[in-house]
Amino acid sequence: MRKAVIPVLFVFSLSANAQEKKTTDTTKTTDIQEVVVTSLGVKRQARSLTYSSQQIGGDELTEVKTPNLLNSINGKVSNVQINRTNGVGSSVRVIMRGNKSVSNSQPLYVIDGIPIINGTGKSADIGQYSNMPDPGDVLSSINPDDIESINFLKGASASALYGSAGGNGAILITTKKGKMGKSSITYSTSLTVERAYSLPKLQHSYLSYDPSVPDQQPGQSIYSWGAKGASKDYLKDFLQTGTTWVNSLSFQSGNEKSTNYFSIGNTTNKGVIPMSYFDQYNISFRNSSKFLDDKLTLDANFIGSLQESKNRQTPGASFSPLTSLYWLPRGVNFDQYGADSYTIWDKTRYLPAQNWWEVNPNGSFKGNPATQNPYWILNRNPVTVSNKNAYGALSLSYQINPWLSARVRGNYSWNTSDSQRDIAAFSAPSLLAEGANGRMLKNIYENSSTYGDVLLIGSPKINDALSLDFTVGGSINTTRNKITQIDNAYLAVPNLFAANNLQWNVNRAPGDGYHNIYTNMKKQVQSVFASVSLGYKNMFYVDMTFRNDWDSTLALTDQKGVDYESVGANAILSSIFKLPETINFWKVRGSYATVGLGLPANISNAMVEYSKGYTYGVDAGTIVYPKSSFATGAGFEALLPRPELNKTFEAGTEIRMLNNRLSFDITYYNSNTSNQLLETSISSNLGGLAPGSYYINAGKIRNTGFESSLSYKIFNSEKFGWTTMVNASANKNKIVELFPSSLSIKEDQLFSLTGGGDYTRLKLGGSFGDIYGIKFKRDDQGRILVNEKGAPLAEGTPAYLGNPNPKFILGFNNTFNIGKLGVSFLIDGKFGGQVLSLTEKANDLYGVSKASADARDAGGVSIPNAVYAPGTPNAGQAYTGLTNPQEYYKAVGTSEGYAKGIDEAYMYSATTVRLRQASVSYTFDINSKYMKNATVSLVGTNLFFFYKKAPFDPEQVSGNTPGGVGVDSFGLPVTRSIGLSLKANF
Repeated sequence: MRKAVIPVLFVFSLSANAQEKKTTDTTKTTDIQEVVVTSLGVKRQARSLTYSSQQIGGDELTEVKTPNLLNSINGKVSNVQINRTNGVGSSVRVIMRGNKSVSNSQPLYVIDGIPIINGTGKSADIGQYSNMPDPGDVLSSINPDDIESINFLKGASASALYGSAGGNGAILITTKKGKMGKSSITYSTSLTVERAYSLPKLQHSYLSYDPSVPDQQPGQSIYSWGAKGASKDYLKDFLQTGTTWVNSLSFQSGNEKSTNYFSIGNTTNKGVIPMSYFDQYNISFRNSSKFLDDKLTLDANFIGSLQESKNRQTPGASFSPLTSLYWLPRGVNFDQYGADSYTIWDKTRYLPAQNWWEVNPNGSFKGNPATQNPYWILNRNPVTVSNKNAYGALSLSYQINPWLSARVRGNYSWNTSDSQRDIAAFSAPSLLAEGANGRMLKNIYENSSTYGDVLLIGSPKINDALSLDFTVGGSINTTRNKITQIDNAYLAVPNLFAANNLQWNVNRAPGDGYHNIYTNMKKQVQSVFASVSLGYKNMFYVDMTFRNDWDSTLALTDQKGVDYESVGANAILSSIFKLPETINFWKVRGSYATVGLGLPANISNAMVEYSKGYTYGVDAGTIVYPKSSFATGAGFEALLPRPELNKTFEAGTEIRMLNNRLSFDITYYNSNTSNQLLETSISSNLGGLAPGSYYINAGKIRNTGFESSLSYKIFNSEKFGWTTMVNASANKNKIVELFPSSLSIKEDQLFSLTGGGDYTRLKLGGSFGDIYGIKFKRDDQGRILVNEKGAPLAEGTPAYLGNPNPKFILGFNNTFNIGKLGVSFLIDGKFGGQVLSLTEKANDLYGVSKASADARDAGGVSIPNAVYAPGTPNAGQAYTGLTNPQEYYKAVGTSEGYAKGIDEAYMYSATTVRLRQASVSYTFDINSKYMKNATVSLVGTNLFFFYKKAPFDPEQVSGNTPGGVGVDSFGLPVTRSIGLSLKANF
């Protein structure tokens, strides 16, 4: 396989197998005249493009398979940051050129030129009391074997034709077609084993009690600050070896009139957590047929999947089986609470009760927060996620004359996510929410989208010097979202988790353990658009686009339609000037664009007065008034809702040298996103604006940076080939404006990001995703203040701690072929940033961390640059002693929520350098009657870190939300995967 890294819609295709170079049908860009797919599925010559983009072939997605195809791209595309959530099948957070929006920084996804909605369920946040896992998304359900190529349109100029949907860039997915005159069958299978590593460092050399004291026994205390003594490491025995088995079978055939492609696939995963699994089934079909003397082309496509998972890891401590083992008091024998003995029979209620060291004989729990038996969590508090996805598209294209064609296209995408958590009687009281018979939580998210457009595409010949390409058209896109959220702790029959067993005739206000919310939202965008590309002698090109969106989310506002424009130009220097023979191609380019991001559905209804509106919510039969409204009336027109607006300038150059063996591309960009939709509370009257909670259009976020790709075919022969590629990028983010100057809101006002659990905030002058928490209390000289016992003091209010986003990203990909043997590896580095670990913070408090044992072995904790605090006997004097470890970690650690302990003590460098993936493959040329060839590969992902200081993987996030980045809240440890794969062509 030779893979393509396509700067400006091409870089070289890299591969682990030279023998497949002749047969693979993935995207190739060895010729500068290459035709590539751009916005709206329109094909253009790569040399004519005036913006930066990057494309990779489908083989690069399947060389080392991951269940979510976007995870395979990590490190291979410049300036694209991909964060994983929890486990197989979970969604992926993709950010291109930095975070731009407090509402949504995710790109638009497009399949075969037509946009889709990458629907998800309710995303988890970083709170310690989260109760649901990340449910996955549509992209996690697509079979990577069905993908021909993926194109990343990272800038506003590249995605401007998509209007408000393309405000954060676009990812174009091209699926496979059948090949004309070719019938074949391909079977691929991959079996990998996974082991958790980079686990929290725990201690097993100090107990939770003192054996020499007669009245002390294991499990009397929830803390492990007892005497010296050995205890068993139960965590390693609890975690199991996970397995992932991926199978795919495809059929393709075709003739001059019709081609067909059909595939079925299956992914089966057993997780590293016992009793956790994930199953997925895929189906795909695509037909392309020609009629009416080949003037009419029909293209039909269908993609479907079913997903089922159980016990996917949930962020936070409440439902994590791992925290129960992290905090297990040392000396307690966990074997007596194992998989066969996690329950005891309660004779009073004739129900299984929890068998656990923390449960007192009267059924009460000792700790706060209370831990549970890991096997009780997995069996009696299980969480299941069921996802269904369907996508169908139809396109008709008619060639009116040799230079003009018309297209009519449409698609329908539908997905539903059904998550349910069952909490059995005798679980921890805080989880039961006062329910005696159990508690049921259920989230159902149903998303659908209907899209249709009409295009007129032309390339009329003007003369030999001038070229013209244009596209005009219109589209209608309708999305619907239905949300059902149930939380009921009043079951009629104990432990029967069914809707008809829930009691709602309870005299209680909606809240935890009692709510039933149903939301049905609809949004429609009607658009017209046009694009023109003018070329002069294949040396100069000018692009212009225009689009106008009429967005239903702007109903009841003073703005109905919004227009977006872009203009770009490039010059092919290698065609204008006579350059040295070593330079094969050189292009410079620049562009400017304005694109937007629409408002959330139905939100403009909040402008209507409560007494006149129709925005009331109903929760368990109780009317719930809207939380926030818009500021209306004279003088507040600037605060009324309008779409976010992204204005971007970019400039770059691309050069190819040494017979096209060396390719280099670099782009500088500057984007400013304004009209952020902020929600804030105003406590006092501000210029006629009454106190209350308001949506305000304000805020500006600036991203500046560069992205580059360098690819070099060091050796290029069938006997020995070596291609190396480096992707490098940097991004600087700044909050230029937050709340408008017309409101007297203090400049240091913080704005919480969704999913950040109060830890990730925005502040004027700061950066997107800044982490806030409690810092050490210091004097005017910056020295840490301690009390008379030497324990550090904490500031009373949260302050800035750091930002988790990397300052520089580097990907280093190498591919070798030695005859039929192929070898490839990818090293991925993210440099800069800081992250916070709530896991370490709690482990230290309980005395179960290795750090707490090391401090005891050392005789105490040394606090550099510390002085006694005012009011202590030695106030102002330098503190040079060793602090009692328990006193120190009691001051800095906590297992509770926000604004407790000292977060500053748990900030770590986010820099990591890892061996992202590697493979060794060999191709057997069989050339029998039924089989052509077969490739066997040894593959691995996340093999090890060359450098990592944080006690967790900084790349992991709790959920696909703007704020769920940079904080470790008892997440799933990173896993190392090693396995074998087979691909056979018949």
